[in-house]
Amino acid sequence: MLEKMNEALDFLRGKYDIPAGVIVRGTEYFQLKLANGKSVNLLPWRIERRFVELKKIIDGKTLEDVSTFRFATFSCGGDGRKLLARELDLAAWLSRSAVSRLYAVGSEKACNVIFRLANGMSGCVEFSAGLPVGTVPMDRHEVIARRGVASDRLVDSQVPQESIYVWSNDGRSAFTDVDTELYGLPNDAIWIVRAAFAVLRDPLLADEWNAASVLSLRQSEAAFRSAETAAPIEKF
Repeated sequence: MLEKMNEALDFLRGKYDIPAGVIVRGTEYFQLKLANGKSVNLLPWRIERRFVELKKIIDGKTLEDVSTFRFATFSCGGDGRKLLARELDLAAWLSRSAVSRLYAVGSEKACNVIFRLANGMSGCVEFSAGLPVGTVPMDRHEVIARRGVASDRLVDSQVPQESIYVWSNDGRSAFTDVDTELYGLPNDAIWIVRAAFAVLRDPLLADEWNAASVLSLRQSEAAFRSAETAAPIEKF
């Protein structure tokens, strides 16, 4: 898959005439290796369409006086640190404010976290890596304001919807293609390629994403320490 992602990135680079870069596997995340040798941790959720649209709703003041972020994510296995780090980084990115305090109950396999942001907003994350084998990952992200509520899922839904469903003698098949230029790649791979493309187009993202990835992982680890000690944590 890594080879296919780099082929897709090369296609976009050639089409839009942007600098060279290669996607590689990093210690924690996929990384973009720049021509100058610098490595950038890729944060694909920051360019995923549903989250970009949520951010536009917040920044454009469609929601008035945002107060709370309510996130939930469930998967079959995976690194609990990274699952939680993604959610905490999403809250910081959407709110334009850093997580300043958190408290957690649970473990690295299943955990509930409540947090406060430096700008006074608050939020919670419910996550689990214990879904049965073969289960499609599920998540939901709600933004609650004094006036208005926004979500990346349909009302009262948890399971992601597909664009096309096909029923045949072989059973049911589902198809969703989210990017016409990268048709055929799995969705997760598409967002990694798009994240790499975003950094190549805007080099200023490199330092921002590297700092954010390190901070969100420290906050995630702090949340698990909070769960062990039953005490809130403010220093990350």
